[in-house]
Amino acid sequence: MVDLLRIESIFLASKIYNRYRKEILRYNRRIMTSRYMEIAHHLALSIQEGLLRPGERLPSLRSLCQSEGTSLMTALAAYRHLEDLGLVEALPRSGYQVRHATVPLLRRPAIQRSRLTSFSTQRTDILAQVVTAMANPALVPLGFSCPSPKLFPLSSLRRITANLLNTRPELWASYSTPPGCPELRRQIARRLQARGMEVTVDEVLLTNGAMEALTLSVRLLASPGDLMAVECPTFFGILEAARHAGAKVIELPGDPEGGLDPERFVTVCEKHAVHTAVLMPSFANPTGSLMSEDRKRAWMEALQTFGVALVEDDIYGDLAWDGRKPSPLCAWPRKDGLPNLLVGSFSKTFLPGGRVGYVVARSPWIERLTDLKNSSTLANATLPEYLVAECLASGLYDRHLRHLTSRLQFGVRVLRDCVVQHFPRGTRVSDPKGGFLLWVELPRGIDGLELFHAAGEEGISIAPGCLFSLGGGLERFIRLNGGADADFGKAMTILGRLAADQSVKAAQRS
Repeated sequence: MVDLLRIESIFLASKIYNRYRKEILRYNRRIMTSRYMEIAHHLALSIQEGLLRPGERLPSLRSLCQSEGTSLMTALAAYRHLEDLGLVEALPRSGYQVRHATVPLLRRPAIQRSRLTSFSTQRTDILAQVVTAMANPALVPLGFSCPSPKLFPLSSLRRITANLLNTRPELWASYSTPPGCPELRRQIARRLQARGMEVTVDEVLLTNGAMEALTLSVRLLASPGDLMAVECPTFFGILEAARHAGAKVIELPGDPEGGLDPERFVTVCEKHAVHTAVLMPSFANPTGSLMSEDRKRAWMEALQTFGVALVEDDIYGDLAWDGRKPSPLCAWPRKDGLPNLLVGSFSKTFLPGGRVGYVVARSPWIERLTDLKNSSTLANATLPEYLVAECLASGLYDRHLRHLTSRLQFGVRVLRDCVVQHFPRGTRVSDPKGGFLLWVELPRGIDGLELFHAAGEEGISIAPGCLFSLGGGLERFIRLNGGADADFGKAMTILGRLAADQSVKAAQRS
């Protein structure tokens, strides 16, 4: 902490004293703010991981000051922040203790049966409204599926970008034609190899974000009228890719904890000629589910038995909270000659504005994807590819991931506790082990789309559950962003009030 009294004595006779005093006070406030949040963050993680159990006393303010080397005001601010989040409670003249709280978790699939679905213009209109709300900077971005810019290493990115442009000015004046930056493709292949997948540099094609990679993959595999199997709920971009390819979609009930059960897929394949499956095994959007290794093995056996091609969306695969990145489903080899296509991106983890994505496939599929790429966007932006390559090679990306996943875990857990505290009784939430998304089931009588519109009027964006399915049944769900830059306590208080109002009106109507 800056010694304000000492600096004041130096500048007391100066005409610029007031300007320096304001700067120092502002600096001190910034240091104290970041310090109390850091202390609160570590204590919250200890609570969430069970190191501090419900009912257990927290260290006294004096003890916390000594152990953290901080002031009484900073320690008190940390405890009050945890109290505002609902994680601890103050005891009369006895300090603080961890609150006793029960979190109703989502355990069962949102839909109970597999079903053939169809597209509607109404859903397209709703998607346009939600995307518009996501892009509105005036709204609290709880519906946007990207972490806050504050969680990315912007100063390091500026420095590395400046160095690249100084040493390689031609990057501004050149296209990155397919397959893209060789060094970045090498780094991607190396990272996937570390996760158990056999990949060569020539099997990686760089794209304009994961959405282009996903669209190219679906276009390659699915012809008009082909049947595509997806999880319900699933990322609405997958459904849009299927719509533009002219594919029919069959939705399978997704387990909010373990992902899609391959036995349900087998049952469907015994009745229907499924052509392609599009899956998100690792921290799926929107549920955050994580598929086990045994389930992945069973999936690959089922895909080969029925001759079904696979597209795996692995965009959240690097965001495991415990640091143990799951192996891709595509890492399991197949012997039937059909493709396993893996889609990934750095948009959710490192460089959202760079739009650096990729798709991985073996020959001849990678050549066919490249041909499709040439007929669509043709080339990528050069600078972002070389920027990501440099950050991967230097180790900055991995250092950033350790910080990012810790912050995302904290954010999701805090958001979940705020939902439980402020939403009507009967609300249930997901229990992800990675990523930053929270899937919320509302009590009966509350409609997610209606809540989306009401929240927008209060300055908050959310993602209604109806976007994540074609066949309905998700009207009582919403998706929230635990990586957003937001006051979760305040936002959940407002959303909880709006949800309660809906519940009362529904009861009156019945």
